[in-house]
Amino acid sequence: MPKEKTPRNRCINIDWLEVYCLESGNRYPCDADYFRRCGYFVREREYGTRHYNQMFTIEDENGLPWIEVRRDPAAGQSTFAGFVPESCHLRLTNRACYEDNAVAKFRDFLLKHDYIFKRIFRIDICHDFEFFDSGDRPEKFLRRYIEGRFAKINQCRVSAHGEDKWTKFYWESISWGARKSMVSTKMYNKTLELKTVSKEKTYIPYCWWLHGLLDDPIARTKVNSKGVVYEPTIWRVEFSLKSSADNWIVIEDQSGKHEKKKAIPHRLEMFDAKDKLWRRFEDLAFHYFRFKKYEAGKRKDRLPDKVLYHFNQGREFLQVGALPAPMKTERDDELMRRRLVMYRETHPNPDVRKACDAIIKYIDLQTARTLAPRNLYIEARAMQEAISKRLNGDPRTGLEIMEEVKKLLAKDLIF
Repeated sequence: MPKEKTPRNRCINIDWLEVYCLESGNRYPCDADYFRRCGYFVREREYGTRHYNQMFTIEDENGLPWIEVRRDPAAGQSTFAGFVPESCHLRLTNRACYEDNAVAKFRDFLLKHDYIFKRIFRIDICHDFEFFDSGDRPEKFLRRYIEGRFAKINQCRVSAHGEDKWTKFYWESISWGARKSMVSTKMYNKTLELKTVSKEKTYIPYCWWLHGLLDDPIARTKVNSKGVVYEPTIWRVEFSLKSSADNWIVIEDQSGKHEKKKAIPHRLEMFDAKDKLWRRFEDLAFHYFRFKKYEAGKRKDRLPDKVLYHFNQGREFLQVGALPAPMKTERDDELMRRRLVMYRETHPNPDVRKACDAIIKYIDLQTARTLAPRNLYIEARAMQEAISKRLNGDPRTGLEIMEEVKKLLAKDLIF
């Protein structure tokens, strides 16, 4: 079977896209009934998730599942963990991810319904192929890597899966990176996976056919240069970017020069076309799918590269930058708050529930005091006290009450 050169048409897609947003005041609540009034067909689930009370799926114009919405945070979700009443997660269904304009169409939907975009919660970028650009067969490369003939740069945690047959051991997949890593990398036999999954994903072989990986998307076969019909084995290299990804920074080029430039925000505009997706894949592969030809006794950085992809040598490569580590509240206080919320929800005595509310409020105030700058904390606390006193009949104006409270807070008389 002939080795294929650089593919004429890259089969690059997203396999997962989920964003965290806030519902705007103009549309809130964006529940299932709201979208029905907008003319969509909506399938609503009878129960929610651990984090959200409501979950439903919006169908596209062809009656196929398009966008999954989770909204209405469940009781006990801490504000300081990022949840507010308007919080929601929206995810493209797997089938919708394989449309050419999937990201652009998704972004337009968010704009149309006035969602306030906060961050990409997760996005998976995948490249499907039969041979690497270099002509290497993926299964042989994988076996040689596991045998120690190649060494990988970055992401030292590795897990591999395969099947132990009578003749030899067949490696089927390998992944790099810890479970909580900002970027995780995976290479696996996609043809084999499609044969083993219970739900038929016919849209993926159809996508392969469109990009020249198959000549018959039904039989999943291809004709080689000699006219022989065979069933190709399609492999996938996939990068999964988690919510901690914040921006993209130019730090080096293919020749090894180091350079830092202005960060580019990690937003949907980075992925809304096929050419952009391929550039992001190149960026990620340059840092997270880079291998060296192993030689005993030599450092990795001084070993020659094992070339798999033919990257554009003249372009700049970007690296993903992570969000700064957030300040964390005391773990004991957070655990106590969660237990109090659960206890309050189930206790029949109103006095006990009132006492729980008072303690929860105290914990939240202490957390706010720790996380917020002092002047902002004083301003917010004074406004809260002024509203409370006015509602309880205090004849003074809100500004008068706020000034009094600010002076007390400045002297640490109120917590």
